Amino acid sequence: MHWATAKLITLDRVEGFLAQGWARHSDVAFAEKAKVLRRELPPHVVGAYDQLKTTHKEPVVGVFQEKCGGCHASLSSAALARLSEDNEACHCEHCGRFIYLAGGHNLTPSDQSHQLTGGHGRR
Repeated sequence: MHWATAKLITLDRVEGFLAQGWARHSDVAFAEKAKVLRRELPPHVVGAYDQLKTTHKEPVVGVFQEKCGGCHASLSSAALARLSEDNEACHCEHCGRFIYLAGGHNLTPSDQSHQLTGGHGRR
């Protein structure tokens, strides 16, 4: 997982806790954590995250079974390859949310094809 994506996940959870009032006795600590995370992230990533929050309840979502956890659209092999390369924070090519490989999923598309077919090419 790209470092910026990991920080976005944490930021989204911290701000979610604050918005829902779940951090009542720790509001100051959670608010400070959110400020620190925002300073650590590149400005263009924070800007994209803030924009996504205006249109999506969950701006950062996992990818499950090669589908975006937000819009549930299937991702292209190119998008899955970008996620596996771990070089940048990635967006869903359909809804624009930040996406990450969830549930221990860390196979590249070619590895998935190989695993599903027992190494004998495509199904």
